[in-house]
Amino acid sequence: MTIPFSPFDESDKPEPDDDDGLDDLDGPAANDLDDPAGVTTEADPGGPDSTAGSKPATPDGEPKWKSLMNDEDSALGTAATLSKAEAAGRDPKRGKESPARTRKTRRSKPVIGVVAIVVAAFLLAGLPLLRGAFQRTPKDRIGISYGGGPIEAIHFQKVVPPGHGLFFNGFFDSLYLYPSDQLNYILADTDGNDDAVVAPTSDRVTVTYQIAVYYKLNTDELQAFHEELGLRYEAYTDAGWNNLIRDTLRQQIESALQEETRRHTVAGIYGDAELLVQIQNEVQATVSARLEAALGRRFFCGPTFEPGGECENLTFIIKRTDIPESVAAAFESNKTSEVLIGTRENEVIQREQEARGIAALAEALNQTGPAYVLLKAIESGQINFWVLPDDGSIDLTAPDVNAPATD
Repeated sequence: MTIPFSPFDESDKPEPDDDDGLDDLDGPAANDLDDPAGVTTEADPGGPDSTAGSKPATPDGEPKWKSLMNDEDSALGTAATLSKAEAAGRDPKRGKESPARTRKTRRSKPVIGVVAIVVAAFLLAGLPLLRGAFQRTPKDRIGISYGGGPIEAIHFQKVVPPGHGLFFNGFFDSLYLYPSDQLNYILADTDGNDDAVVAPTSDRVTVTYQIAVYYKLNTDELQAFHEELGLRYEAYTDAGWNNLIRDTLRQQIESALQEETRRHTVAGIYGDAELLVQIQNEVQATVSARLEAALGRRFFCGPTFEPGGECENLTFIIKRTDIPESVAAAFESNKTSEVLIGTRENEVIQREQEARGIAALAEALNQTGPAYVLLKAIESGQINFWVLPDDGSIDLTAPDVNAPATD
Protein backbone atom coordinates (compact mmCIF):
# COMPACT_ATOMS: atom_id res chain seq x y z
CA MET A 1 0.00 0.00 0.00
CA THR A 2 1.37 3.32 -0.96
CA ILE A 3 0.64 6.66 0.73
CA PRO A 4 0.65 9.73 -1.44
CA PHE A 5 3.43 12.10 -0.36
CA SER A 6 3.68 15.76 -1.04
CA PRO A 7 6.94 17.63 -0.72
CA PHE A 8 7.54 19.59 2.55
CA ASP A 9 6.31 23.11 2.38
CA GLU A 10 7.47 25.85 4.78
CA SER A 11 3.93 27.15 4.92
CA ASP A 12 2.85 23.93 6.58
CA LYS A 13 5.13 24.58 9.61
CA PRO A 14 3.01 25.79 12.58
CA GLU A 15 3.72 29.24 13.98
CA PRO A 16 4.69 29.31 17.66
CA ASP A 17 1.78 30.41 19.81
CA ASP A 18 2.04 30.77 23.59
CA ASP A 19 -1.75 30.55 23.96
CA ASP A 20 -2.30 27.08 22.42
CA GLY A 21 0.05 25.43 24.94
CA LEU A 22 2.06 23.63 22.25
CA ASP A 23 5.34 25.39 23.06
CA ASP A 24 5.45 23.71 26.42
CA LEU A 25 4.32 20.33 25.07
CA ASP A 26 7.02 17.71 25.47
CA GLY A 27 7.18 13.98 25.76
CA PRO A 28 6.91 11.10 23.33
CA ALA A 29 3.73 12.34 21.74
CA ALA A 30 5.29 15.62 20.88
CA ASN A 31 8.40 13.91 19.58
CA ASP A 32 6.32 11.77 17.28
CA LEU A 33 4.53 14.83 15.99
CA ASP A 34 7.65 16.82 15.33
CA ASP A 35 9.83 13.96 14.11
CA PRO A 36 8.52 12.18 11.00
CA ALA A 37 11.36 9.68 11.13
CA GLY A 38 9.22 7.02 12.74
CA VAL A 39 6.41 7.25 10.14
CA THR A 40 6.53 5.01 7.05
CA THR A 41 5.69 6.90 3.92
CA GLU A 42 5.86 6.23 0.24
CA ALA A 43 6.96 8.61 -2.43
CA ASP A 44 4.53 10.36 -4.61
CA PRO A 45 4.26 8.48 -7.94
CA GLY A 46 5.59 11.42 -9.77
CA GLY A 47 8.00 12.71 -7.10
CA PRO A 48 11.18 11.75 -5.39
CA ASP A 49 11.65 8.73 -3.20
CA SER A 50 10.55 8.78 0.39
CA THR A 51 13.22 9.56 2.92
CA ALA A 52 13.36 9.41 6.70
CA GLY A 53 13.71 13.20 6.99
CA SER A 54 10.56 14.08 5.07
CA LYS A 55 7.49 15.54 6.89
CA PRO A 56 4.38 13.28 7.05
CA ALA A 57 1.25 14.62 5.43
CA THR A 58 -2.35 13.60 4.87
CA PRO A 59 -3.75 12.96 1.41
CA ASP A 60 -5.24 16.45 1.34
CA GLY A 61 -1.86 18.05 2.11
CA GLU A 62 -2.58 18.87 5.77
CA PRO A 63 0.27 18.27 8.22
CA LYS A 64 0.08 15.00 10.02
CA TRP A 65 0.29 16.49 13.52
CA LYS A 66 -2.59 18.89 12.91
CA SER A 67 -4.74 16.07 11.55
CA LEU A 68 -4.12 13.99 14.61
CA MET A 69 -4.97 16.88 16.93
CA ASN A 70 -8.19 17.59 15.08
CA ASP A 71 -9.16 13.93 15.19
CA GLU A 72 -8.53 13.76 18.94
CA ASP A 73 -10.45 16.99 19.64
CA SER A 74 -13.41 15.79 17.58
CA ALA A 75 -13.38 12.43 19.34
CA LEU A 76 -13.10 13.69 22.92
CA GLY A 77 -14.49 17.19 22.57
CA THR A 78 -11.57 18.72 24.50
CA ALA A 79 -7.85 19.30 24.27
CA ALA A 80 -5.38 16.60 25.15
CA THR A 81 -4.70 16.15 28.88
CA LEU A 82 -1.15 17.03 29.99
CA SER A 83 0.80 15.38 32.75
CA LYS A 84 1.79 17.33 35.89
CA ALA A 85 5.34 17.63 34.62
CA GLU A 86 4.14 18.90 31.25
CA ALA A 87 1.73 21.35 32.90
CA ALA A 88 4.58 22.67 35.06
CA GLY A 89 6.70 23.21 31.97
CA ARG A 90 9.19 20.44 32.75
CA ASP A 91 10.43 17.73 30.49
CA PRO A 92 8.95 14.46 31.87
CA LYS A 93 12.02 12.60 30.68
CA ARG A 94 14.72 14.92 32.03
CA GLY A 95 12.88 16.57 34.93
CA LYS A 96 14.01 20.08 33.86
CA GLU A 97 12.07 23.22 33.08
CA SER A 98 11.51 24.05 29.48
CA PRO A 99 13.43 26.93 27.92
CA ALA A 100 10.24 29.06 27.76
CA ARG A 101 9.54 28.59 31.49
CA THR A 102 13.21 29.42 32.28
CA ARG A 103 12.98 32.64 30.30
CA LYS A 104 9.85 33.70 32.22
CA THR A 105 11.56 33.00 35.57
CA ARG A 106 14.61 34.97 34.59
CA ARG A 107 12.47 37.92 33.53
CA SER A 108 10.62 37.94 36.91
CA LYS A 109 13.78 38.10 39.08
CA PRO A 110 14.79 41.70 38.15
CA VAL A 111 11.24 42.87 38.84
CA ILE A 112 11.28 41.36 42.32
CA GLY A 113 14.63 42.99 43.03
CA VAL A 114 13.37 46.42 42.01
CA VAL A 115 10.27 46.02 44.18
CA ALA A 116 12.42 45.00 47.17
CA ILE A 117 14.67 48.04 46.74
CA VAL A 118 11.66 50.38 46.55
CA VAL A 119 10.12 48.87 49.70
CA ALA A 120 13.42 49.11 51.60
CA ALA A 121 13.90 52.74 50.56
CA PHE A 122 10.36 53.55 51.68
CA LEU A 123 10.94 51.95 55.08
CA LEU A 124 14.24 53.76 55.58
CA ALA A 125 12.68 57.09 54.67
CA GLY A 126 9.60 56.53 56.80
CA LEU A 127 11.40 55.25 59.92
CA PRO A 128 12.63 58.69 61.10
CA LEU A 129 9.24 60.16 60.36
CA LEU A 130 7.52 57.43 62.37
CA ARG A 131 10.01 57.81 65.19
CA GLY A 132 9.57 61.58 65.31
CA ALA A 133 5.82 61.18 65.60
CA PHE A 134 6.18 59.64 69.08
CA GLN A 135 7.62 61.77 71.90
CA ARG A 136 8.09 61.86 75.67
CA THR A 137 9.10 64.52 78.22
CA PRO A 138 11.85 64.17 80.88
CA LYS A 139 11.07 64.79 84.54
CA ASP A 140 12.78 68.20 84.52
CA ARG A 141 11.34 69.41 81.20
CA ILE A 142 7.91 70.65 80.17
CA GLY A 143 6.89 70.29 76.54
CA ILE A 144 4.81 72.45 74.24
CA SER A 145 3.51 70.87 71.02
CA TYR A 146 2.94 72.67 67.72
CA GLY A 147 1.39 71.14 64.62
CA GLY A 148 2.45 71.99 61.09
CA GLY A 149 2.84 69.58 58.20
CA PRO A 150 3.71 70.16 54.54
CA ILE A 151 0.30 71.71 53.84
CA GLU A 152 -0.76 72.58 57.40
CA ALA A 153 -0.26 75.95 59.09
CA ILE A 154 1.84 76.00 62.26
CA HIS A 155 -0.46 76.15 65.30
CA PHE A 156 -0.40 75.46 69.03
CA GLN A 157 -1.67 72.03 70.07
CA LYS A 158 -1.05 71.37 73.78
CA VAL A 159 1.28 71.60 76.78
CA VAL A 160 2.79 68.29 77.90
CA PRO A 161 3.63 68.07 81.63
CA PRO A 162 7.06 66.94 82.86
CA GLY A 163 7.73 63.21 83.02
CA HIS A 164 5.03 62.28 80.50
CA GLY A 165 5.36 58.83 78.94
CA LEU A 166 5.51 57.99 75.24
CA PHE A 167 2.66 59.59 73.27
CA PHE A 168 1.75 60.26 69.65
CA ASN A 169 2.63 63.86 68.86
CA GLY A 170 1.77 63.72 65.15
CA PHE A 171 3.60 63.50 61.87
CA PHE A 172 5.66 66.59 61.02
CA ASP A 173 4.65 68.11 64.41
CA SER A 174 7.22 69.67 66.76
CA LEU A 175 7.64 69.31 70.53
CA TYR A 176 9.71 72.01 72.28
CA LEU A 177 11.15 71.32 75.75
CA TYR A 178 11.79 73.95 78.45
CA PRO A 179 13.13 73.62 82.04
CA SER A 180 10.47 73.13 84.68
CA ASP A 181 12.59 72.79 87.83
CA GLN A 182 14.52 75.37 89.87
CA LEU A 183 17.25 77.20 87.99
CA ASN A 184 20.19 79.28 89.22
CA TYR A 185 22.18 82.05 87.59
CA ILE A 186 25.55 82.67 89.25
CA LEU A 187 27.84 85.57 88.43
CA ALA A 188 31.24 85.14 90.04
CA ASP A 189 34.94 85.47 89.35
CA THR A 190 35.93 81.81 89.63
CA ASP A 191 38.32 79.56 87.71
CA GLY A 192 39.56 82.47 85.61
CA ASN A 193 36.00 83.32 84.54
CA ASP A 194 35.63 87.06 85.10
CA ASP A 195 31.83 87.12 85.20
CA ALA A 196 31.17 89.24 88.29
CA VAL A 197 29.12 92.47 88.36
CA VAL A 198 30.99 95.76 88.86
CA ALA A 199 29.32 98.88 90.30
CA PRO A 200 30.63 102.26 91.58
CA THR A 201 29.88 103.66 95.04
CA SER A 202 28.88 107.23 95.93
CA ASP A 203 32.53 108.07 96.69
CA ARG A 204 33.61 106.66 93.32
CA VAL A 205 35.18 103.41 94.46
CA THR A 206 34.54 100.34 92.32
CA VAL A 207 32.89 97.40 94.07
CA THR A 208 32.80 93.92 92.53
CA TYR A 209 29.81 91.73 93.39
CA GLN A 210 29.57 87.96 93.21
CA ILE A 211 25.89 87.14 93.19
CA ALA A 212 23.45 84.25 92.67
CA VAL A 213 19.85 84.34 91.42
CA TYR A 214 17.41 81.44 91.96
CA TYR A 215 14.24 81.27 89.88
CA LYS A 216 11.77 79.17 87.88
CA LEU A 217 10.17 79.58 84.47
CA ASN A 218 6.53 80.62 84.73
CA THR A 219 4.97 77.63 82.96
CA ASP A 220 1.52 79.22 83.20
CA GLU A 221 2.75 81.63 80.51
CA LEU A 222 4.59 78.97 78.49
CA GLN A 223 2.82 79.54 75.17
CA ALA A 224 3.43 83.30 75.24
CA PHE A 225 7.03 82.76 76.37
CA HIS A 226 7.70 80.31 73.54
CA GLU A 227 6.17 82.46 70.82
CA GLU A 228 7.71 85.76 72.00
CA LEU A 229 11.14 84.69 73.27
CA GLY A 230 11.66 80.95 72.84
CA LEU A 231 11.52 80.90 69.06
CA ARG A 232 13.61 84.07 68.73
CA TYR A 233 16.47 82.77 70.88
CA GLU A 234 15.87 79.04 70.28
CA ALA A 235 15.62 78.84 74.05
CA TYR A 236 14.61 75.17 73.86
CA THR A 237 18.34 74.49 73.33
CA ASP A 238 21.07 74.97 75.96
CA ALA A 239 22.93 77.62 73.97
CA GLY A 240 19.73 79.49 73.16
CA TRP A 241 18.62 79.47 76.80
CA ASN A 242 21.97 80.90 77.95
CA ASN A 243 21.72 83.67 75.37
CA LEU A 244 18.20 84.51 76.51
CA ILE A 245 19.20 84.78 80.18
CA ARG A 246 22.24 86.90 79.30
CA ASP A 247 20.17 89.38 77.29
CA THR A 248 17.26 89.62 79.74
CA LEU A 249 18.02 88.66 83.34
CA ARG A 250 21.65 89.76 83.50
CA GLN A 251 20.94 93.18 82.04
CA GLN A 252 18.37 93.91 84.74
CA ILE A 253 20.64 92.60 87.51
CA GLU A 254 23.52 94.87 86.49
CA SER A 255 21.26 97.90 86.13
CA ALA A 256 19.56 97.46 89.51
CA LEU A 257 22.79 96.69 91.37
CA GLN A 258 24.65 99.70 89.97
CA GLU A 259 21.77 102.00 90.79
CA GLU A 260 21.58 100.78 94.39
CA THR A 261 25.36 100.84 94.92
CA ARG A 262 25.63 104.53 93.96
CA ARG A 263 23.50 105.39 97.00
CA HIS A 264 26.11 104.18 99.51
CA THR A 265 29.80 104.69 100.37
CA VAL A 266 32.44 102.06 100.03
CA ALA A 267 33.00 102.01 103.79
CA GLY A 268 29.38 101.08 104.41
CA ILE A 269 29.27 98.39 101.72
CA TYR A 270 32.65 96.97 102.75
CA GLY A 271 32.05 96.85 106.48
CA ASP A 272 28.31 97.02 107.21
CA ALA A 273 26.51 93.66 107.02
CA GLU A 274 23.07 95.16 107.59
CA LEU A 275 23.60 97.53 104.66
CA LEU A 276 24.41 94.59 102.37
CA VAL A 277 21.16 92.87 103.32
CA GLN A 278 19.29 96.09 102.54
CA ILE A 279 20.95 96.37 99.10
CA GLN A 280 20.16 92.71 98.41
CA ASN A 281 16.44 93.13 99.13
CA GLU A 282 16.20 96.32 97.08
CA VAL A 283 17.87 94.72 94.05
CA GLN A 284 15.65 91.61 94.29
CA ALA A 285 12.44 93.64 94.08
CA THR A 286 13.81 95.91 91.36
CA VAL A 287 14.97 93.05 89.10
CA SER A 288 11.60 91.26 89.20
CA ALA A 289 9.65 94.45 88.48
CA ARG A 290 11.91 95.57 85.64
CA LEU A 291 11.91 92.14 84.02
CA GLU A 292 8.14 92.19 83.87
CA ALA A 293 8.16 95.71 82.47
CA ALA A 294 10.78 94.91 79.83
CA LEU A 295 9.33 91.57 78.66
CA GLY A 296 5.66 92.48 78.92
CA ARG A 297 4.79 89.51 81.13
CA ARG A 298 6.05 87.91 84.32
CA PHE A 299 7.91 85.04 82.67
CA PHE A 300 10.25 84.36 85.63
CA CYS A 301 9.15 83.58 89.20
CA GLY A 302 10.75 82.68 92.52
CA PRO A 303 12.10 79.18 93.25
CA THR A 304 8.95 78.19 95.17
CA PHE A 305 6.64 78.72 92.20
CA GLU A 306 4.14 75.97 91.37
CA PRO A 307 1.88 75.90 88.27
CA GLY A 308 -1.32 77.74 89.01
CA GLY A 309 0.18 79.44 92.08
CA GLU A 310 1.50 82.90 92.82
CA CYS A 311 4.53 84.12 90.88
CA GLU A 312 6.77 85.69 93.51
CA ASN A 313 9.99 87.67 93.07
CA LEU A 314 13.23 86.01 92.09
CA THR A 315 15.62 85.24 94.94
CA PHE A 316 18.72 87.48 94.77
CA ILE A 317 21.75 86.76 96.98
CA ILE A 318 24.98 88.78 97.34
CA LYS A 319 27.63 86.16 97.99
CA ARG A 320 30.67 88.41 98.19
CA THR A 321 31.87 91.98 97.69
CA ASP A 322 35.40 92.95 96.65
CA ILE A 323 37.03 96.40 96.55
CA PRO A 324 40.39 97.43 95.03
CA GLU A 325 43.45 96.18 96.92
CA SER A 326 44.72 99.69 97.57
CA VAL A 327 41.45 100.71 99.17
CA ALA A 328 41.37 97.54 101.21
CA ALA A 329 44.94 98.21 102.39
CA ALA A 330 43.95 101.76 103.44
CA PHE A 331 41.02 100.40 105.40
CA GLU A 332 43.32 97.95 107.12
CA SER A 333 45.81 100.68 107.91
CA ASN A 334 43.11 102.89 109.38
CA LYS A 335 41.84 100.02 111.40
CA THR A 336 45.34 99.32 112.64
CA SER A 337 45.73 102.98 113.63
CA GLU A 338 42.48 102.88 115.51
CA VAL A 339 43.69 99.84 117.37
CA LEU A 340 47.00 101.52 118.20
CA ILE A 341 45.25 104.68 119.36
CA GLY A 342 43.09 102.62 121.60
CA THR A 343 46.16 100.85 122.93
CA ARG A 344 47.88 104.13 123.73
CA GLU A 345 44.79 105.48 125.41
CA ASN A 346 44.60 102.38 127.49
CA GLU A 347 48.25 102.76 128.48
CA VAL A 348 47.68 106.38 129.56
CA ILE A 349 44.73 105.40 131.61
CA GLN A 350 46.81 102.65 133.18
CA ARG A 351 49.57 105.08 134.08
CA GLU A 352 47.09 107.51 135.58
CA GLN A 353 45.71 104.79 137.74
CA GLU A 354 49.19 103.84 138.88
CA ALA A 355 49.98 107.46 139.76
CA ARG A 356 46.83 107.75 141.78
CA GLY A 357 47.83 104.63 143.70
CA ILE A 358 51.28 105.98 144.46
CA ALA A 359 49.85 109.27 145.65
CA ALA A 360 47.45 107.53 147.94
CA LEU A 361 50.27 105.43 149.39
CA ALA A 362 52.43 108.46 150.04
CA GLU A 363 49.60 110.21 151.83
CA ALA A 364 49.10 107.20 154.04
CA LEU A 365 52.78 107.09 154.90
CA ASN A 366 52.77 110.71 155.88
CA GLN A 367 49.91 110.11 158.28
CA THR A 368 51.27 107.01 160.06
CA GLY A 369 54.95 107.84 160.12
CA PRO A 370 57.73 105.29 160.72
CA ALA A 371 55.36 102.91 162.49
CA TYR A 372 53.73 101.94 159.17
CA VAL A 373 57.09 101.10 157.64
CA LEU A 374 58.07 99.03 160.67
CA LEU A 375 54.74 97.19 160.53
CA LYS A 376 55.18 96.29 156.87
CA ALA A 377 58.69 95.07 157.54
CA ILE A 378 57.54 92.88 160.40
CA GLU A 379 54.67 91.46 158.29
CA SER A 380 57.05 90.58 155.52
CA GLY A 381 59.30 88.63 157.90
CA GLN A 382 62.36 90.58 156.97
CA ILE A 383 63.10 91.85 160.56
CA ASN A 384 64.39 89.43 163.25
CA PHE A 385 64.60 92.00 166.11
CA TRP A 386 62.53 94.87 167.19
CA VAL A 387 63.63 98.43 167.62
CA LEU A 388 61.42 100.32 170.00
CA PRO A 389 61.08 104.03 169.85
CA ASP A 390 62.18 106.17 172.81
CA ASP A 391 58.90 107.93 173.26
CA GLY A 392 57.13 104.70 174.33
CA SER A 393 54.41 104.87 171.77
CA ILE A 394 54.38 101.09 171.37
CA ASP A 395 53.30 98.84 174.27
CA LEU A 396 54.55 95.29 174.26
CA THR A 397 53.27 92.58 176.58
CA ALA A 398 56.00 90.30 177.78
CA PRO A 399 55.26 86.62 177.97
CA ASP A 400 54.61 84.96 181.39
CA VAL A 401 57.70 83.02 182.26
CA ASN A 402 55.92 81.05 185.05
CA ALA A 403 53.34 79.62 182.68
CA PRO A 404 53.78 75.93 182.00
CA ALA A 405 55.29 75.02 178.68
CA THR A 406 53.01 73.70 176.02
CA ASP A 407 53.76 70.89 173.67
